[in-house]
Amino acid sequence: MQEAHQILAARGVPLTVNQVRYSLLSRQIETAGILNTARELGVTILAYSPLAQGLLTGKYTGFDSPTGARRIDPRFSKEGLRKIEPVISLLRSLGDRYDRTPAQVALNWLIAQGNVIPIAGAKTPEQVQQNAGALGWRLSDEEIAQLEQVSRPWLN
Repeated sequence: MQEAHQILAARGVPLTVNQVRYSLLSRQIETAGILNTARELGVTILAYSPLAQGLLTGKYTGFDSPTGARRIDPRFSKEGLRKIEPVISLLRSLGDRYDRTPAQVALNWLIAQGNVIPIAGAKTPEQVQQNAGALGWRLSDEEIAQLEQVSRPWLN
């Protein structure tokens, strides 16, 4: 990103956005220095897969059998779903405080990181409306810290 920033700057073109995978279950951009570098350079992070292919919606449980490519993704296995249960539980608890869904809380956490715009995919108008519910409110600093703590296993 620094190299691209320099090359573009030499041509008078600003690097304004870097699109990377980022969610509570994909936090590698924090430990790899990408998030800090983006902040230093004034580059906005465009977070794709902010709901981790639906895992952070709370929709999937150990009782569901996912369809499509999710069937071969180990994160959707019973063991994988058990591993993320503390994250989902906290998302639900915080959502209850604000009358929000787990997905809305997960998206709000990303927005609270500053200079991060989540690209929340949607298949239906209802999902678009649900995603929009991540706006207009803010998690407290303590709640953000709780989510950061529970999702630490996904820093690497």
